[in-house]
Amino acid sequence: MEETFTNAPQPAAEQPQGIILLQDAQAYLVTAGKWARFLGILGFIATGFVTLGALFIGTMMSAMSTIAPRGPFFMLGAAAGGFMTVFYLLIAVLNFFCALYLYQFGTRVKNGVAFQNSGEVTSGLGKLKSLFKLVGIVTIIILVLYLLIFIGAIAFASHMTHATTPDFGS
Repeated sequence: MEETFTNAPQPAAEQPQGIILLQDAQAYLVTAGKWARFLGILGFIATGFVTLGALFIGTMMSAMSTIAPRGPFFMLGAAAGGFMTVFYLLIAVLNFFCALYLYQFGTRVKNGVAFQNSGEVTSGLGKLKSLFKLVGIVTIIILVLYLLIFIGAIAFASHMTHATTPDFGS
């Protein structure tokens, strides 16, 4: 007799239990959920402050360039203010999603353990995975930018050394 294997999902009642969380593990998840919710709420508040800062930074840089027309901000003007506004808004968006994933993880894990709902715990852990994925991608982007800045600085320094070296051979 030949056995056949399928990858089709089994009905919910027949799904085997892979991991059963002991009381200590559930208590750890509840504690982590409480802290995650707290940090998520603080992240939302920080996002609001960064957004407010983004809205005012462009105005402040433009005002500085008009107050001190010969000062260091004169050359920056509105273009740098616009860049800074966009930069801070980008930081606010990234911070918002980190806070959102953290808050959702905390809420779902806490509720899932409280109501013995493994689907809710799984959903919460999925949000934690999304948070780590987002932080990992942002970290990779920052490392690549650092590498490009480092290579650019070396190229600029090399160019400046060759451009300023006197030519005694001719």
